[in-house]
Order: sequence, then structure tokens, then C-alpha cells
Amino acid sequence: MSSPETQPNPTVGDNDDAAASAPKASTRQWLGLAILVIPLFMLSTDITVLYLAMPAIAADLAPAGSQPLWILHIGEFLSAATMITFGLLAQRIGARRLLLSAVAAYGLASLIATYAVNPEMLIGGRALLGVAAAAFTPAGMILVRRTFRNPKQYNVAFASYMAAFAGGMAAGPPLGGLILEHFWWGAVFLINVPVAAILLIGGPFLLERNHSDRGVRIDAPSVVLSIAAVLALVYGLQEIATGNLTALSLLSAAIGIGLLLLFLRRQRTTSAPLLDLALFRNKTLRLMLILIFIGAFGMAIADMLLPQFLQITRGLSPLQTGLVLLGPAIGGTAGTMLTPLFARARRKGLALAGVMATTGAGGAVIILMLPGASLVSIIIALTIISVVSAPFMTLASQMLITAAPEEKTGSATAVQDVTSSLGMASSLAFLGGGVLTLYRRILSDRADAQLPEEAVDAAGESFGASAAVAEGLDGVQGSQLIEAADAAFTIATQTGYGAFAGISLAIAVVLVLVRRHIKLG
Repeated sequence: MSSPETQPNPTVGDNDDAAASAPKASTRQWLGLAILVIPLFMLSTDITVLYLAMPAIAADLAPAGSQPLWILHIGEFLSAATMITFGLLAQRIGARRLLLSAVAAYGLASLIATYAVNPEMLIGGRALLGVAAAAFTPAGMILVRRTFRNPKQYNVAFASYMAAFAGGMAAGPPLGGLILEHFWWGAVFLINVPVAAILLIGGPFLLERNHSDRGVRIDAPSVVLSIAAVLALVYGLQEIATGNLTALSLLSAAIGIGLLLLFLRRQRTTSAPLLDLALFRNKTLRLMLILIFIGAFGMAIADMLLPQFLQITRGLSPLQTGLVLLGPAIGGTAGTMLTPLFARARRKGLALAGVMATTGAGGAVIILMLPGASLVSIIIALTIISVVSAPFMTLASQMLITAAPEEKTGSATAVQDVTSSLGMASSLAFLGGGVLTLYRRILSDRADAQLPEEAVDAAGESFGASAAVAEGLDGVQGSQLIEAADAAFTIATQTGYGAFAGISLAIAVVLVLVRRHIKLG
């Protein structure tokens, strides 16, 4: 029997003969996966727990202008900007070494965010968290693909890895609610520190040995171009999306596009490209990239708005909000573990189309339910959506990564994560900025004419600002401001779910139309 390093790569839906002949993972390797998914779970909770903590952060640090959006997604932007570099660096210095270094940096960044005393410090901590996450993700995926050579075991290991990420995102609100009920908002970051220590202690003993290739070159100009292009483009687009249509924002977006074109040109001409453009010749990989971006774009806005809606409009505490979202959290994790069943389906395209059509219908139901439905009804609807939608992103990611050669796993994972991160970040910038603008307009329209204009403007700075502003008004005016803010935020949240539903249905249509051309069945 040949060593694991020489075995063929597992692919989605490999036959039973291949599964029987491939080497099976040992108990130590499964334990290695277990300690690998724990930090990934915590890493992904940071994305959604922040939505729950934003009202408390807004009240404590008083972020102004676009600062709330920067707090929310600066990490995702920087993760997207550096992910490609780390995908290649994992090949050069070894996946295990890079992963352990990233976990150490993540623990340090968590401490910075925990004890932030102003919005700028919190944005800095979130930025470092994003960079550390960018290094962790491709390194972890390389280890999973290298460790689990048996196709059936690989499907389970991949689903488990993605379930940790999906479960963390879904469990962020209930976990954050429990923490915020008893501690201050900084504790949602502090919990990452002991979790990081678990992997730093156990990783050297349980993870696959380090495989480095010092012959891999990293082109410094490509690194600079990739990071500068993403940051300039994102900054410009975010400022435009939040209503700051200035010469600076337009120039920043234009510079970002120009740098991106220069980056792509250099990848075609340099002898050591940071990103191998030959990866994009694969039709399956290209389609999955498009669908992952669109799917993340639609889902992120709904994930951002709902926890805040339950607190601001329904008046739930952080703990109560977390408990409401516990059902969807469990449902999302369980749905992700169903992915191996879809991986073995003969008509994956139709199966996934059905998943997204049902998801879109569920989003439409949420729109109708939000104004007056009971919390039990909302929990049931959200749980069904979570169970049904979870296999889509997991299987799409698996099909994308396994479409690439094994030596390009880091790059393929980086491209997948950059695409997903940009989809989420773009959603928060465009749709988030759009619903915030809508919220401000409706708040202004519905606010009583007797309310001070500066109070209405202050309440429109962020979704959670109205409560703090109302405390500075007399009883009648405060109640009027809260009533107008609740009505405005309800409509803004319904609009976000409208985008989510429409995008999900669009993905279903695309899958039906292209399934035979891309061999999706």
C-alpha cells in the first residue's frame, strides 16, 4: 500500500470501489480533525455574535458614520485581501506551521478586541482577526484533504469541517446571548483565547506532520497588488453604498479596479504567480465560485439583520435572542452533516436547485411573519430554512476544492474563501448600506415633526442607536422616536429578507439551466 502522500485525491461522489481501496484514517487523525474544528467553530462565531453585540457596542463605544459597518466586516475584507497569499504560503512553509501561527495571532487579536476602548481599537482588533482567519482557513483545508484519502471518509470529514463553520455562525447568537447576559460585550472575543490554546497544545501531536516546499516562490508585487486592490475597491464601494458619494470614494473604487486588473495581468506574466489562473479553466470550479458569491451575498444581510431586529424591535435581551436562534443553529449544523447524501446523488444540480427554491420560499414566509408573528413561528420557519439551505454552501465548496489538483488545494480554498468573504462583505456594504439608508429615510418620514432634528439624525446613525437617544428626551418624545425607529427597522429587515429570498430563487433557476453543461446531473 502506498503512503497517503501518493494516494489519489478523493472527489465528490467517488464510487464504492475507490472508497474500499483507499487507506482509512486512524483514530489519531480523527482526533486531529476534532481539535481542528473547535477553533474553526469559535472563529466563525465571531462573525454572527458581533451582530448580536452591536447594540451594546454602539451604546458603549458610540461608533459614528460608517464605523459600525467597518466593525462588522473589516475582518472579512482583510481576510479576502490576504487569503490568496496565505494559500500559497501554506505550501511554502507547511500547512501545520501556518495554522498554528494563525491560531496564536487569533488569540492575540481577540485580546485586543476584548479590551477595545474606542471604535478605532475595535476595528484594529477585528482587522487582525480577519488576517489570522485568512491564514487558518486554507491551512486547515489542506490538512483535511491530505489526511482523509478514503472518499467516503473525506466526504464526512469535509462535512464535519464545514459543519463546524456553519454551526459556529449559527451558534454565535445563542452563545453570544448567554455571554452578553452575564458579561460585557468584550467577553464574546475573550472566549477565543482558551480555545486557541487547545489547538496550540494539541496540534503538534495530533495534526499531520508539516509538509513544506521551499521551492515555492511568493511574488511580492503580486501580494501588494492583491491586498491594495481589494482594500481600495472595498473602501470606495462601501463609502458609496453608505451614501458618501464623494470624489475620494469614487477615486478609491476606480483605483481598486485598476489595481485588480494589474494583478490579473501580472499573474499571466510572472514566473511565480500568486494565483494560478489555470484553475479557472475548470467549468465546475467557475460555476461554484459564482454560486458561492451570490449565495453568501444573499445570506449575509439576513444573518446581520435578524438578531438586531429581535433585540431592537421585539425587545428581547441578548440571552433571549440567542435562545430564539438556538433552533436554527442546531438545524444549520444538522443540515450541513446531510451533505454526504447530496454528494452521492446522481442529479446534484436538481437536488441543489430544490434546496435553494425551498430556501427562497422560506425567506418569503419570513417577510410576511416579521411584523406580528409569534416567536415560536419565527423559530420554526428559521430552523426549516437552516436545515434546507445548509447543504448548498457545503457541497458547492467541496465540489470547487476537489475540482482542483491536490497541490492547488491551498489556492482553491483561498479562492473559495475570498469569494465567500467578498460575497458576505459586499452584502454588508451594499445591502447593509442600502437597508441602513432605507431605515434612515423611513425613520425621518415617520418621526413626529416635534422631535428635535438632531435626535432623529443621531438615531439614524445605526440600528441600535434609537434607545440611547430616546433616553435623552422626555417620555412622550422618547416613545415617539422608539415607535418610528421600530417601524423603520421592521421594513428594513423585511427588505433584507426580500433580497435573500430573491437571490435564493435565482440560484435555483441557474442550477436548473446549467446542470447538464457542467455535469451536475
